[in-house]
Amino acid sequence: MSLMNLMTVFGGLAIFIFGMKLMSDGLHRVAGERMRSILQMFSANRFVAVISGALVTCVIQSSSATTVMVVGFINAGLLNLMQGIGLMFGAHIGTTITAQLVAFKISWIIMPAIILGLLLSFVPRQRVAKWSETILGFGFLFLGMETMSKTLKSIDQQLFKNAFQFFDCGLVDGMIPIVPLIGAIIVGMIVTMIIQSSSACTGIIIALGASNLINIETAVALTLGSNIGTTITALLAALTANRVAKQAAVANSLSNIVGTTAICLTFLIPFKGEPAFFALIKAIGGETPRQIANAHTTFNIFTTLLLLPFIPAFAKLCEKLIPVKNARVKYQKLEPHLLETPGIALTQAASALRHMLKKAWKMIDCSLKIYIDNDEKNQALVKQLEKREADIDERQQDITQYLSQLMRKELVQQEAEQIPLLLHCTNDVERIGDHTELIRAITEKLNEDRIRFSPEAEAEFKDLHSMLAELADATIALLEKHTPEEMQFAKEIQERLFSKLDTSESEHLMRINNGECKPQVGILYLELLEEMRKVARHMENINDRAVMFYEKLPNATKMA
Repeated sequence: MSLMNLMTVFGGLAIFIFGMKLMSDGLHRVAGERMRSILQMFSANRFVAVISGALVTCVIQSSSATTVMVVGFINAGLLNLMQGIGLMFGAHIGTTITAQLVAFKISWIIMPAIILGLLLSFVPRQRVAKWSETILGFGFLFLGMETMSKTLKSIDQQLFKNAFQFFDCGLVDGMIPIVPLIGAIIVGMIVTMIIQSSSACTGIIIALGASNLINIETAVALTLGSNIGTTITALLAALTANRVAKQAAVANSLSNIVGTTAICLTFLIPFKGEPAFFALIKAIGGETPRQIANAHTTFNIFTTLLLLPFIPAFAKLCEKLIPVKNARVKYQKLEPHLLETPGIALTQAASALRHMLKKAWKMIDCSLKIYIDNDEKNQALVKQLEKREADIDERQQDITQYLSQLMRKELVQQEAEQIPLLLHCTNDVERIGDHTELIRAITEKLNEDRIRFSPEAEAEFKDLHSMLAELADATIALLEKHTPEEMQFAKEIQERLFSKLDTSESEHLMRINNGECKPQVGILYLELLEEMRKVARHMENINDRAVMFYEKLPNATKMA
């Protein structure tokens, strides 16, 4: 093979991989808004999970992207182990669509697709621009395939076959030789691990088969290895994830190893002078490229159907292989892999914000209780306030950093507008946490100096504390889901609370003027009212922005 031919083959491969990535990214962006609603289907049962996994992978044209997404969902607590395994099994079927596509002889569509994709990229509408990437990628995919196939046909075939002799799985006395079979599987596995895409590897195998450089038996062996190699992506993604996500990644690898072993066993079953599996593939029909694509699809469907009834057993096996050390699994709300699906990443950030608000309110509640209801449980919480405040600051930094990373992704306008809303809410929650120290200083001074409010003031204080707690609960609920009832309820509490604060302040000033309350005590009470007002204002800001956030979220639903 001349240097020029070699460069042309690798150039064609580069165009093919680039086209596949461009098409996958375009389809991912087109489907990104719907990914959230598809996610709701995953929780039904393992059969629906397999269908959903296949559907998502067909849409985004990448089993690696699907499995990484599933690892992220599990790590964030959005899916359990059995659901994750079902989705990954479905992804094995969905990924075969790429091989089926490239097996078609539709070179006539290459240039029209590239031209149309380029023209659509000039359309200012964002929705149309997404489709331009998909169509352009489709054109490049087939251009790369055509370039590889034509160049490979022109090379010295005997020289290539001699170089590939050690991995030649051609039939000997109606059977595939074991050593070349294992060698070809290992080669397919290693190549896929390197390029991180089974679809790209299968495309190369189909190009080699179309050029008659490898036979169908060798092509199938390489494809089997490719199916094992593609699982490395999920394993790498799970390295920093929790143990449940690691269990799912291991289950993904084991399923392909078990499936490959099962298919290899069918090679031992003779049928009309050849292994039963190849007799089936040839019976389906088609030229070598179509046979390779059909073998790829048959293998994955067979493996999935074989293992589907055993998903619970698979889950238990992986739980034993990678046991959860602590009874409680730590889930990461701000999961990095979810940044590739901005809609879900945004709702996860909102969920993290809600948990941050719960922590901040617990601190405020504890500081207010120091004056009237300072029991042993509250005293224990008081000792943790400094640590909890540091935790609130850390959560603010994590959410801000996560949203900053999300801003670097390609977002639709609504998603881009949601990020500042969450950032403002995060700052409001952090300021609520800051008010803890000021409230604590006032209530502790009252206790240390043994100062008591008048009975009227104490009754007002209890009412205000109760109303502020009610507002906090309503704000937390509004961050979880947006309904007209929740919004109206929060608004009514706000109005009652601010009205009560104004009334309490006026009446307390009258008590000071009438001599019913000492000025030094009155000042502390007024300072306490002002701190409660500020906390309520921050919650009001959060409520307003939460409403705007969910109004911009398509088909907004609960995402815990």
